Amino acid sequence: MKIVIVQPESSADLKKTTIALLGNPNVGKTSIFNCLTGSRQVVANWPGVTVEKRVGSLRHGDLTLDIVDLPGTYTLGSRSLDEKIARDFLIDERPNVVVVIGDAINLERSLYLLLQVLELRGDVVLAVNAVDEARKAGLEIDKNELGKQLGIPVVITSAATGEGIEELKEVLVKSARSSSHIHYLFSEEIEEKIEALAGRFRLVPALSEFDGRWLAIKSLEHDNGVEKLTGFKAEKDFSSELAETRYRYIKRVLSTSVKGKEKHGWDLSEAIDHVITHRVLGIFVFLSVIYIVFQLTFTISGPLSLLIESGLESLGSFLGNSIGPDWLRSLVVDGIIGGVGAILVFVPNIFILFMALGVLEESGYLPRAAFVIDRLMYSMKLSGRSFISMLLGFGCNVSSIMSTRSISEPKERIVTILVSPFISCSARLPVFLLIAGTFFGTKGGVVVFFLYLLSIVVTVLSALIINRLLFKGEPSTMIMELPRYRKPRVSSIMFYTWNKGRHFLEKAGTIILGASVVIWMLSYFPAEGSQSYAAMIGRALEPLFIPLGFSWEMISSLVFGVAAKEVIVSSLTTFYGNYAVMGSAMEVMRVAISPATAFSFLVFVLLYVPCLPTLAVTKNETGSYRYVFFSVIYSLAVAYSVALAVRVIGGLL
Repeated sequence: MKIVIVQPESSADLKKTTIALLGNPNVGKTSIFNCLTGSRQVVANWPGVTVEKRVGSLRHGDLTLDIVDLPGTYTLGSRSLDEKIARDFLIDERPNVVVVIGDAINLERSLYLLLQVLELRGDVVLAVNAVDEARKAGLEIDKNELGKQLGIPVVITSAATGEGIEELKEVLVKSARSSSHIHYLFSEEIEEKIEALAGRFRLVPALSEFDGRWLAIKSLEHDNGVEKLTGFKAEKDFSSELAETRYRYIKRVLSTSVKGKEKHGWDLSEAIDHVITHRVLGIFVFLSVIYIVFQLTFTISGPLSLLIESGLESLGSFLGNSIGPDWLRSLVVDGIIGGVGAILVFVPNIFILFMALGVLEESGYLPRAAFVIDRLMYSMKLSGRSFISMLLGFGCNVSSIMSTRSISEPKERIVTILVSPFISCSARLPVFLLIAGTFFGTKGGVVVFFLYLLSIVVTVLSALIINRLLFKGEPSTMIMELPRYRKPRVSSIMFYTWNKGRHFLEKAGTIILGASVVIWMLSYFPAEGSQSYAAMIGRALEPLFIPLGFSWEMISSLVFGVAAKEVIVSSLTTFYGNYAVMGSAMEVMRVAISPATAFSFLVFVLLYVPCLPTLAVTKNETGSYRYVFFSVIYSLAVAYSVALAVRVIGGLL
C-alpha cells in the first residue's frame, strides 16, 4: 500500500468553515469538542432522526469554525444508525475539514477509521489524543514521522491537560484554506478492479456527486448502502483482502512512528478487569455497585431534601397568610408550591444519582458492566450493546431509546426500544422516595434498590418474551473496546451531573408546573376533595383496580402520571393534602394506605404505561404506531399482573 497525493482543484480563503470531529468511542472526541468550543455549543437533532447532535463554534482570527461532533464509530459502514449518520454527514454536508481523533495508547484501531475516511475524501487531520497517558505507559509518538507516513497533518493532544489544543486550532485554520486528497493504493489486482468500477460509476450522472473510487472500494466490500445506491453488486466480497492491506500498512506506519516499552505480564488495570469482567464475580460486582449507588442516593440526600422541604413549607405558610381569596390561596399553596415543591424536594436525590453514574462512566466501569452482561443478553437474542442503551434508561427512557441507533440488527433494535421503558428512569425516583420514605422508613433504600432490580428483571424477561412472540432474529455482534480506567475529573463529573440533572429542573418549571395547575383545578372544582373532577376520573376507573386496593386518589395520580411520572408525586400530595385532617399529605397517606398496597402501587408505577415523550420517541424511532400501541397494552398487562402478585403476597405476610 502506498500514497498518491491528488493535487487540489482549488483553494479558498473562507470566512466560515465546517469542521467534523470523528473517532472511535472512548477516545476523548467529546472532550476535544468541549476544549475547542467551550460554552459555544447547541444541541439539535440530525435531519430525519430523533438523534441529538452537538454543534459548536470557534473564532480564530478572521475565521469562524463550526465544529460538529459526529457519533462515535469504528468504521464508515452503513449497518448501524451511528455509522450511517457519520458517513452521510461526510458525504452530503461536505465539511471543509475532518478531524479524526485517535487514541494515543491504541492507535491502530483509530488509524483504521482514518484510512476509511481518506478513501472517502481529502482534507483530513489526525489528532492523537491522551498523549499524557501514553507517556505514562512508556510510549513515544513521533508526530512528524507519523504525518510523513500518512501524508496528512498530525497533532498530539491531551484533552485532560490542554496540550496541543492551540496547535490543533492553527492546523484547522490552515487546513480549511487548502485542499488535498490522499489515495492509498491497494494490490495491483484490487487496484485494477477499483479503477474499472470507478470509471463505470463516473459515467452515471446520478452518481456524479460521489467519489468514484470510494464507491468502487465500498462495492468490493459488499457495502449494502452503496449497493443500493449504485445498483451494482460485485461477484466476490473483497472485504478481508482490503482490511488486511489496511492493517499491514498501519503496522508499517506504527513501527516507524511509535516506540514503547514491551509489556510483560498483567498490569494493574488488567488485574482489576480479571475480577470485574469475570463471568460470575462480575455480576456480583455489578449488583453491589448499583446497590451502593442507590443507598448513597437515598442516605446522603436526606438532610438536603429535608432542608428544601422546610423552606417550601415556610414559603407556603407565608404566602398562605398573605393571600386573601381562598381559591387563589389554594392555587398558590396547594397547587403550585405543593405540586412543584413536592418534586423539588427530590432534586438532591436526582443530582446525587447522576453524579454517581457520572463517576462510573468517567472511571470506565459502565462499558465493563455491559461486557459482563453480554453473555446473558445473548441468550435473549440481544447483546451488550442493548444493555448499554438500557443503562441510559436509568437517566431517561427517551435517551435510552434514542441510543439504540448504535444497534445494527433491526429486530434487536426494535426489541430494545420496546423493553427500555421498563428500566426505572429518574422521573420515577421521586415517587419511589416519597412512598418508600413514608411507609418503610430506614428500609426505604432497600425498597428502592429492589424496585431497580425488579425493573432489570422485567426488562430482561420481556426481551425474551417479545423476541419469541414477534421476532426470531439474531443479536448483533458487540464490538467494543474497553476504555482505560481513569481518575474521574471533578470538572467532568460536575458538567455531566448538571447536563443530565437540568432536564429534571426544566421539567419542574414547565411540564410539571402546568400539570400541577391542571391537577389543582380538577381537584378543586366543582367541589374540593371527593366531589372534584379528579375524584370522578378515579372513581370511574376504580372497579378495575379493586383487586389492587388502589383508592381514587392513587388511580387519578396514575392517569396524570402518563404525561410525566414526576406528576404522580404532585397529584398525591395535592389529593391527600386536601383532606380536612391535621398533618401532612404523607401522614394522611400513611393512615389511608396499607404498606402492602403502597408497595404494590410502587411496582405498578415502575411498570405501567411509558410517559408521553417516551411514546413519541418510540413512534419516531420505529416509524410505526403499532409498536406504540403494543408498548401501552403490554406494559399495562405486566404492571397489573406483577402489582397484583405483590399485593396478594404482601397481604399474606
